[in-house]
Parts: sequence; C-alpha cells; structure tokens
Amino acid sequence: MLNSINPFETLRLPGIPDSVAIRDNFETIVVYDDRKEVVKILVADAGDDRFVFGYDIYFLNGRHANRLPSLENGYCTTANNAVLYFLGYIKKYASRFSENVGLAVDRLIGQYSQQTLF
Repeated sequence: MLNSINPFETLRLPGIPDSVAIRDNFETIVVYDDRKEVVKILVADAGDDRFVFGYDIYFLNGRHANRLPSLENGYCTTANNAVLYFLGYIKKYASRFSENVGLAVDRLIGQYSQQTLF
C-alpha cells in the first residue's frame, strides 16, 4: 500500500519545466546498499539557494530507476531539505522497497531532521 503523504512536501518548491539536468558536481547520499537493493539520493546546488535532487535506485526485482538532479522536479532552499524531501518521497512509496530500506530511511530522517545550534 502507498502512503499518500510525503511529510516533507512543504520543503519542495515548484519546478521549472524543461530545465537541464545537472550531470556532474552533485553529492551522492547512499540511503541503502546491500548489492541487491541500492538506493541513492543525488543532490546538486543549482545556484541562487536552489538545491535539486535526483536518484539512482536498483530494486530487488532487478529494475533500475534513475534521474539526474534538475530544477524540473522542484527544488529546496537547502541541501538538507532536498535530502529530507526525497527521504519522505521514498517513505511515500515504501511498499516498493524492502523493510531494510524503510529502516535506513527512518534513521537518515532522524539524522537530517536534527537542528544544529551552532
């Protein structure tokens, strides 16, 4: 069953249609990797306080899905928010992933949600 709500949807601002993908200079955050199932978030600085996200996912069933970071899919005002948004997106589609991915997502949400004081 799909969870219809991304708890971090409010962090994403509207996309810009027909934007060019960022092909290099992006950060790769490994959410989960057990060689059979791999979930990575790609985050890039698009300038002007716009951080964009993409993904590289290998599903247990052998399918592969990937998208380079682009303003087309929306953007966030910080890299941290871009990661949280996409972690929430993964939670929204949790049934497509193993339980281990869900646990890794929850752990990372805890890490990225912590506010730094300094």
